Parts: sequence; C-alpha cells; structure tokens
Amino acid sequence: MRAGVLSDDRVINFLNENFINTWVLNSELGRKPRLRDPIAKRREREGKTFDTSHALVQAVIMGWNDRSPVDCLVISPKFELMGSLSVKETYVSNRAAYYLTFLKRSLAGERSGVDEDTLEPKSTD
Repeated sequence: MRAGVLSDDRVINFLNENFINTWVLNSELGRKPRLRDPIAKRREREGKTFDTSHALVQAVIMGWNDRSPVDCLVISPKFELMGSLSVKETYVSNRAAYYLTFLKRSLAGERSGVDEDTLEPKSTD
C-alpha cells in the first residue's frame, strides 16, 4: 500500500488534514491464536498489562477483516468504527482514488467497506 496509494499527494494531504495515523500489531490484540500464549508470557515477564476491553481496542477488533494481513480502519474520536477495508481489497486499477473514496465515505458516516462485486465502497451496516 505504501508504494501505491500513499505515494499519491491527494491521499497524503487528505490524511494529514483529517486523521491521526497510527498502526497496531494484530498479534498484540490476540488476533493470531498461535501468538496468544507467547505474548501473554512476554507481558507476564515484562510486567506489562494490556486492556483489551478498552473502547479503542474493541473498535480495532470489530474492524478486522477475515484473512486480511492488514486492515485500514477509520475510528472516530469516540472510538466508533466508521470504516474498515482490507488491504487485499485495494487491488483495483486506480488504488489511490479508490482509497480516497473509502476515507471520505467513512468520514461521512457511511461505514465504508468494499462491495466485492463492483469493487466500489459500500456500506457495512
């Protein structure tokens, strides 16, 4: 995705004006079952706790897409999931325009996702 949609100035400008961009390791949130035990042991060893009941964590978990290595999520300041897009679903001819549409529709409250038949953003309600 970095070499594609994130190399488009329109996308970067829109992101900078409207979002706080961050990332989260899925493994840290327990998405990968095979890593749950090693991560729990590491937290015990390091004395760090992790509250998966926090509203932000819950919004991230709700936005996960099955079998997706990377998800693009739009989460409101009130920790509401506004949009969820699997990186696998951004393989369309004009990825930058497609991603920008996803972001704009998510901000507009359309809970944007992707319609697999048309490869157009859709409502996920």
